[in-house]
Amino acid sequence: MFGWHITFLFALTLGSQTLLLAGKEFTEDKQLNHLPDTIILLEGTEVRGSRHSAFGLGHNTEIIDQSLIESYTDQGLDNLLLQHGGIFIKNYGPGILATSTLRGGSSAQTALIWNGFQIQSPMHGQTDLALIPVFLIDEAGIQYGGGSAMWGSGSMGGSIHINNRPSKTKGFDITAGIFATNIGGMTNQLGIAWGNDRIYTRLRMQLGNSDNSYRFRNTSLYGSPVQVQENAAGSQTALMYETYINFGNRNLLELIVWWQDSERSIPPPMAQPYAGAFQKDDALRITGHWQKVFDKFIFNWRGGIFDESIWYDDNFTGERLSGSLVNIHEAELIFSPLTSLTVNTGLNAQLNRARADDYNDRSYRQHSYAVFNSLKWEAIPGKIDFLLSVRQELVDGDPAPFAPTLGLSYLPRPSVNIRANAGRSYRVPTINDRYWSPGGNPELEAERGWSQDLVIAWENPDSENIAEKSENYFMILDRGSLTGYHKKISEWIIWTPSEASMYWTPQNVHEVRSYGLEARLGLSAQAGRTACRIDLSWDHTIAENTRARSAGDRSAGKQLIYVPKNNLGAAISLEHGSFGLFLNHRYTGRRYTASDNSRWLAPYHNGDGGIHWSLKTGNYSLRLSAGVYNLWNQAYEVVSGRPMPLRHFRAGVRLGFTDYN
Repeated sequence: MFGWHITFLFALTLGSQTLLLAGKEFTEDKQLNHLPDTIILLEGTEVRGSRHSAFGLGHNTEIIDQSLIESYTDQGLDNLLLQHGGIFIKNYGPGILATSTLRGGSSAQTALIWNGFQIQSPMHGQTDLALIPVFLIDEAGIQYGGGSAMWGSGSMGGSIHINNRPSKTKGFDITAGIFATNIGGMTNQLGIAWGNDRIYTRLRMQLGNSDNSYRFRNTSLYGSPVQVQENAAGSQTALMYETYINFGNRNLLELIVWWQDSERSIPPPMAQPYAGAFQKDDALRITGHWQKVFDKFIFNWRGGIFDESIWYDDNFTGERLSGSLVNIHEAELIFSPLTSLTVNTGLNAQLNRARADDYNDRSYRQHSYAVFNSLKWEAIPGKIDFLLSVRQELVDGDPAPFAPTLGLSYLPRPSVNIRANAGRSYRVPTINDRYWSPGGNPELEAERGWSQDLVIAWENPDSENIAEKSENYFMILDRGSLTGYHKKISEWIIWTPSEASMYWTPQNVHEVRSYGLEARLGLSAQAGRTACRIDLSWDHTIAENTRARSAGDRSAGKQLIYVPKNNLGAAISLEHGSFGLFLNHRYTGRRYTASDNSRWLAPYHNGDGGIHWSLKTGNYSLRLSAGVYNLWNQAYEVVSGRPMPLRHFRAGVRLGFTDYN
């Protein structure tokens, strides 16, 4: 580790930005599509928006419902995202490793954005979603399609957004919870917050440990006997501190500190003997933002420092230590030269430092500087919006691929929105790609490609009115969308055996074409005090390698490994007074495990369900919850040789005390 750095950083976190405008409060709309184009400065008003809502025009963006976040608050981000359409979680088992893929891209081609900051490792370009506690998240969403013009390197298949938000309530708030599982898990949580007109501060802590002694079917043995996992125990301590200060005079200051420590045993694949593998992950992330609103423009300065390390040990390779330190600073302006135009322009500077035993005990630096600009034009107010975004980045003095994006939003009627987007995205090689020893390749080129999206979305404008006025039974189609997309990426980096040695080395050898459909449908029903919500999703993904690596390569024209062609989901929630019920079901299609599609994992169905009961009396609140996971007791593998648990259970209680002014 490079040491623990407690640094005060001024910054704008556009992923959770607060614009101090006035008159009334505007909040992000349901689909994250819209931010007012005109800046009208009055006094004392909050406008909440984000870069991908204000300047992500044309993309398909979805918000994960707050009730779903509440149901998974004692788990990792991987389990929450697993229940949301359009994203495939490559899960190695509880507490081991979980990465994401969108639209057939690799895990390094999906950006994880926390409050506007990319937090993937600069060493390998990924983030272990199993290590992100949902308890520390206030909002979560997914933006589909290439986003390099906004986020830079890595956002080729899409981006996952997790945000923190200050509460609007004034006074004191405390919550405490305890959750347990029948596979030896226990999670304790504590949240303390206080706020008034000028300041809001909050501390959240989570302490969890689990034996992960889950039952699974060992398909590597004759008869596939049921066994109990004995080598997957883990623990985690996580803490997040937030402070938001409104100094008046159109000044806002924010500081967030996120620290966590995780330890876990790593079981081997089913057919291999246990190697005594153990891993320890440490992370300290500090971000800040300062914002000043002037009469004609808004100025933002933001920054972050991320210090992470991994210590790994097993009986074969021995101890291995690696660590990275990332320092980011960004300055930007938002202004409207004309009533119909909104301009966003800025500079970004980032320094990555990495050190690993597998770098021959050396450390490496990677500097990047980027200029980004966006122009949003409201061509016909309330009807047609256009967007042009561009980004140019220099990495260690060499230009990354130029990344332009064009976006369009058209509202033929208030309930119908047609969006289109076309742009270029890229991913620069990671430090491991360049300098891992043995095998690193300093001569790698950046991955690059073009993508196009077309979205037709519909939302019933009368949904809320019907729900408020109806006292009898009704069912209504609330919303729906259909997205078609196409993407082609060249210079795709993969690690292959080297002809000159026994080692594997990364090469720019793949050219991948991806295309598909994403369909969403939402319904709601009500009968007296009972309300029901149903969300349906279907994702059809074709991701094929179009370039053979050699004369004998049979991967050309075949589906990429671990990319299911079909994912279907259904989520049902039921509310009646203090009681709530949820049921989620997903179907995941065949996933190939060989590049020539000669081997595969069978499709599987997976379901989760749960119930909760809430009580509020005076300043006190109580919530009891219980859930069953892998409801259908399916024996399945997401990754070959890595069995997932059979049916298991969770239960918990949360207490709250509030003293609002």
